[in-house]
Amino acid sequence: MEGINRREGCTNGGGMASSLVSETTGACLASNMKSLRKELSLSQEQLSERSGVPRSTIASLERGEGNPTLQVLMGIAQGLGVAIAELLAQRQPRATLYPKDEHTRMSYPLQCPEIGIPKGFTETLRLTPAQARYLVIEEIVLEGTELIASAAHASGTEEHFFSVEGCCEVEVSGEVFTVSQGDLLRFDGDQRHSYRSAKLGVKARGFAVVVQTPRV
Repeated sequence: MEGINRREGCTNGGGMASSLVSETTGACLASNMKSLRKELSLSQEQLSERSGVPRSTIASLERGEGNPTLQVLMGIAQGLGVAIAELLAQRQPRATLYPKDEHTRMSYPLQCPEIGIPKGFTETLRLTPAQARYLVIEEIVLEGTELIASAAHASGTEEHFFSVEGCCEVEVSGEVFTVSQGDLLRFDGDQRHSYRSAKLGVKARGFAVVVQTPRV
């Protein structure tokens, strides 16, 4: 293809170029190339066009074969939009597991809808860790016609409620939404809102998800 400088440069011990990649690093390179290429939905031929490296060289490297020259590594890194170091390093999953015993309980005052005064407290189960900056997930369980009132959150906040059991009434700025099992309600969180079980003597359970907009 016109305008592409093809980078020949996969040696197999013939002395054409010094080895830049050890056997272990070569396995990382092969795995990273395939993973990154698939993340970008690129075929080997498309990566070849983006990098200027022959498709046969790309195929060889993805099989863990050959020793790429610096020029080839630079081309592939450019084609995948990453640094050479990221190509050669062992990729670590960016994930954290939080066991169930690390979840925390949050206490909220219960309101009696008939007389509008507190009648004790209830607990919700907060699933997100304390260091979560922009996301809060809480399990809410309400018995009878118990009601939890919430103050408005910061401007730009979104709140979602997903009902998994029973039927819940969510009041947002004076309007009541009936959220049945399997329903999802989304509303702007910077409004006063409350949750209550819709039926006397019937438990309502769901998950409230609060998404906060990062401040810049």
